[in-house]
Order: sequence, then structure tokens, then C-alpha cells
Amino acid sequence: MALYSASVKPVSRSSGRSATAAAAYRNAERILDERTGEIHDYTRRSGVDHVESFAPVGLAPQSGSELWNKAEAAEVRKNARVAREVLVALPHELDQVQRCELAKSIAQGLADRYGTAGTLAVHDPDREGDNRNHHVHILMTTRRLDASGQLGEKTRELDDVKRGPQEVEWIRSMIEERTNSSLERAGVEARVDRRSLIEQRAAALDAGDMDRAAELDRPATLHEGPRVTQIRRESARKGRAPLGALDRAAANDHTRELVADRAELDMVSAQILDFEKALVLRDERARVAGMASEGVAAVRARFQQQQELNARIQAERERMASELHRVAQERAAFERQEQAKAALKRSEKDLRNDDNGPIKGRSGPDHGM
Repeated sequence: MALYSASVKPVSRSSGRSATAAAAYRNAERILDERTGEIHDYTRRSGVDHVESFAPVGLAPQSGSELWNKAEAAEVRKNARVAREVLVALPHELDQVQRCELAKSIAQGLADRYGTAGTLAVHDPDREGDNRNHHVHILMTTRRLDASGQLGEKTRELDDVKRGPQEVEWIRSMIEERTNSSLERAGVEARVDRRSLIEQRAAALDAGDMDRAAELDRPATLHEGPRVTQIRRESARKGRAPLGALDRAAANDHTRELVADRAELDMVSAQILDFEKALVLRDERARVAGMASEGVAAVRARFQQQQELNARIQAERERMASELHRVAQERAAFERQEQAKAALKRSEKDLRNDDNGPIKGRSGPDHGM
């Protein structure tokens, strides 16, 4: 399976962000915010492979500076959502040209469905990270583009409590379909699957694919984010353990250890089963030969040996089952601990908000992936 990752999130003034800053950072451009007079200059940023503007079919794309200043000017509320970002993983199995074509196809699909315009930026993997992490940042307006090139009505369907999740699922489905089409055209056998691990495992069980179901029987890892990733890399460079409370990093490490433990147990189980089959075949041959050439006493002795061997095998099975149960209990306890930590943090945050009143958002761009 190729990697599937797609997320939809707003760019909102309530968190101290702006469309001009977000676009400048993701596109490695210099944009003057005409509303605030602030200059966002990220022209020295590396790792941006391709940048392009897009618009609905029949309308002309606009430059990033022009479009995102229009997006800022169209909103007057201090907590307005000024843009929406769709972040998509691009399969490393495709080449550079194929990844760019896939990114443009996805962006065009969004523009045609919602009538929005925007810019896309294809990013290369970070030099110190996973070299398969090709991805595209698709930044699109929250208002539809009219025939005159101006921003008009809001895309309310994406903000609606009931319809919003349905639209997000349509976006994820569209990305899955277009990604798999690109992989097929490229002659690549791998495919992406937007479903969760639990859903994929259930489908494998229904299809009778026990090997695939066993492979999918693992916890999902959590997105660590740029801060945790930076701490990990800095710690690796200095040859020390990460400092600070990296809850998500610890959870991911625990998940990876659990997957490795399960793989090792599966390998041991397979070896034991092969050993059992070999013993049964050998003992059957010996039984036939022994009954023809030896007395009852010799047969009883071999039978006793077989019983003892069976007892040892059964003991090993019970030990492995106990070990699996222990690992599962540890994992459950860890998850309960993480949930308790998260609940405590939310309570502390609520108390601080009650004591301090409204908290202003930070300024500057989101330096996310």
C-alpha cells in the first residue's frame, strides 16, 4: 500500500494567522499584506518544488499576491476564516512530473466543486526527515470566485456542522480516487486507501485475507507536528534523548515497539508450527517402523516422549499468549494515561481561560508541514 494522508483545516484570524502569510510561507514567495502593511518574505526558503495558481474552469487564475490580498480584504471580522488548506501526501512511487500533475488535478477538482480559487505548492521531503514525504499544500479561498474575478459568497457548506463532515469525506474520497488513477497510469501496483486501519482490517477479515488482517492489527500512529519533529532531529544530532514532555512521540515509539513485538511473536509462532509439523511427520514414520520391528514397550516409550514434547509446545504457546496479553494491557494502560493527561491539560487550559479572559492569537504564519 502507498501512503495516504489528507487533511482539511482553516486559516483563521482568531489564531493570529493571515492568508497572505500562509501563502508566502508555503509558496516561498514575497507578499505585501495591503490590509496591514506587513511584508511576508520567504523567498529564501528551500524545498518548494512547484508553485501554481488555479481557478474554476472558465476563469483565469490569479497571482498569489493579488488573490490573497483580495481574500483578506473580503473579510471584516477579527475571527474570520480567510483561507482553507488541504494538505495531501503525494506518493513517492511517482516521479516529479507525475506528482505535480496529481497535485494540479486535485486542486482543480476542489476549484470546480466549490467555485474557489487558490495556489498550490508541491514540497520535497525534508533533508533530515523521511525521504518519501512528498506533499502538496493547496490553499484555497473561503469565498467563490465570480465571473469578474472578484470573491463573492462564502462556501458555507464546508463550515456547516452537518454538511461539513460530508464534504470533507468527499474531498478525501476524491483525493484517493485521483491518486490511485495516477498510480495506475504510471504502471505502479501500489494503491492508497483512505479508510482507517480498523476499517481496512474488517474488510480483510470479511474477504478471508488473514495475513492482511494480521498486518493491519496495529494502533495508528499520531501526527507529531513540526515542533516534536524538530526536537527529535535536534536530539539525534546531539546524541541524546529528547527533552520535554513529548507525549505523542512517546505514544508513537510505544506503538512501533508493539508492532515490532507482534512481528517477532508471529515469527516465533510460525517457527513452532513448522517444528510441530516436522515432529508429527517424523514420529508418524517412526511409529510405523517401530510397530513393525519393536515391542509394545518401545512404542510406549516413544509415546511418552511425544507427550512430553507436546506438553513443552503447549507451555510455549501459553507463554506467548500471556506475553501478548501483557503487551495489550500495557498498551491499554498507556492509552488511559494519555487520555487522562489530555483531560487534565484541557481542564488547566479552561481554568486559565476563565482566569485570564480571552487570549489573543499569535501573529505570524503557521510553519506546519
